[in-house]
Amino acid sequence: MKSVTGKIILAGALVVQALPTVRGYYFDAGMRWQYILLFAFLVAYLASPLCAALARRLNVMDRPDLRKIHNRATPLFGGVAVFVALNAALLMNGVLLPGMGVLMAAGAVIFAVGLVDDVRSLSPRVRLLIQVGVSLLVIVWGGLHLTVAVGGPWTLWINVPLTLLWLVGLTNAMNFFDGIDGLAAGLSIITSLFLGILAFKTNQPALGWLAVAITGSCLGFMPYNFLLGRSALLFLGDAGSTYLGFMLAGLAVLGEWSTTSHFVSLTAPVLIFGVLIFDMVYITLSRIKNRRVRNVFGPLATPGRDHLHHRLLFMGFARKEAAFAIFTIAVCFGVSALIIMDGQPEDAVLGLLQAGLILAVIVALMWKGRDVPGARRKAAEAPLPAPWCAPLRPLDVDGATQGLRRLGERTH
Repeated sequence: MKSVTGKIILAGALVVQALPTVRGYYFDAGMRWQYILLFAFLVAYLASPLCAALARRLNVMDRPDLRKIHNRATPLFGGVAVFVALNAALLMNGVLLPGMGVLMAAGAVIFAVGLVDDVRSLSPRVRLLIQVGVSLLVIVWGGLHLTVAVGGPWTLWINVPLTLLWLVGLTNAMNFFDGIDGLAAGLSIITSLFLGILAFKTNQPALGWLAVAITGSCLGFMPYNFLLGRSALLFLGDAGSTYLGFMLAGLAVLGEWSTTSHFVSLTAPVLIFGVLIFDMVYITLSRIKNRRVRNVFGPLATPGRDHLHHRLLFMGFARKEAAFAIFTIAVCFGVSALIIMDGQPEDAVLGLLQAGLILAVIVALMWKGRDVPGARRKAAEAPLPAPWCAPLRPLDVDGATQGLRRLGERTH
């Protein structure tokens, strides 16, 4: 619905959704997640064209260059629509866990830094340092951290660094995936959808509502960012992609994702974020091997064209085909997380093994795809076998010149 009438109808629906009586009906009926989903969707859908117009007016455009794939200047500020929709839906909901408030405040800082980067282009290292500082505040001030090791105070020396790597790594991994139309927003939808299902199934409704708000805000933005047959009308920008990555990573830290086993609770989000984790680990090892970076934090501050979607494009996938292929992998990993959530540790091990095998096949295909251009070039340069090629005679320059002169005289 892109007409003015359609937007008026959606605006009316948004007003109706905001009415206390309607909210009370949804809350009493136990369908609060539907209200949050629809509210976030409507706000993002209505705000996106306004954000695009504002970006054009302020000349905040993502212009093509050698590193980027798109071929025309596209307005940023899509992240503004997502940020407004997500926070509006959560504030209208009015039920927040203590740790969730800290996460939202930290996410606002991440969003602000990304917005400044969209407008004035900050150094990647400066952004990385700010992300590390904000993540440390979440860990120290909010008390949010992964519980990988248990047993005593010494475990903080393991849990805190892993949490820091989790938050900062996934924040930048989502930003790196914002290289094809709809890819970062689509992955955010899939990730938040499966986290939301796990949250409701493990009796964590507040986390489920946060996941639903992320899903709805991204769904409202997608019609402007992922259009079949044409380029995107609006980009998330660094503000949107880093904000979504940080909020999703923080959501995973907040929850307990299984009621049967602590190991399963750790494994489920690893599977759901499997595509992002794989891409970050793969490019880190690849760049260290090729001596493009010196440490594990190097890839977080170094852009490039060696991510999963770039490699799929290199193999011959169209942009939309590459996006759908990555979406399919993410959905498969999410389904695996749902399957193991009520299982035992051995089930989680099998889920990780299955994911590892899928990723191994993908790596093998990428390695094979790297040789395709070289093989084509060698085939093009090789002489044709006899008898399909006849010996070529030397070019008769004088004869060719006379022939062209006669042709010119006839035409004139």
